[in-house]
Amino acid sequence: MIRTLASILLTFGLIFSVSAYESKRVQTTFESFEQVLLTLYDKTEAGEVTYEDGTATERFWENKKNTLHIWLPHSAILEIDYQLYEAVGCLYVRDYDSAIPKIEILLGMCKNIPQSYRFSFENIL
Repeated sequence: MIRTLASILLTFGLIFSVSAYESKRVQTTFESFEQVLLTLYDKTEAGEVTYEDGTATERFWENKKNTLHIWLPHSAILEIDYQLYEAVGCLYVRDYDSAIPKIEILLGMCKNIPQSYRFSFENIL
């Protein structure tokens, strides 16, 4: 009986620890990506952005998304990829007016995706 109770408590502690780590990891990754996107947004809005700024943002995301594949569904990562590549494509042709809404979508995703992985009552139900 004591071993059963101990194994249940150990399993619960392990699940809780991994969940807390996942939540923190996703949150900090998207906070740093959001800062990069805000810089890209500000430069785009001012008309000072270059294609290299966009590719630097892509490289940053490529490095971050490799670890996020463990925690996030593939469809969420694909949507971010799609919007980011569209925005960088707009920067390549210097279509800043089309790039700004795409970057805004990415900024919104940086807020919404981590909320799905927080400890909250709405995520449990």
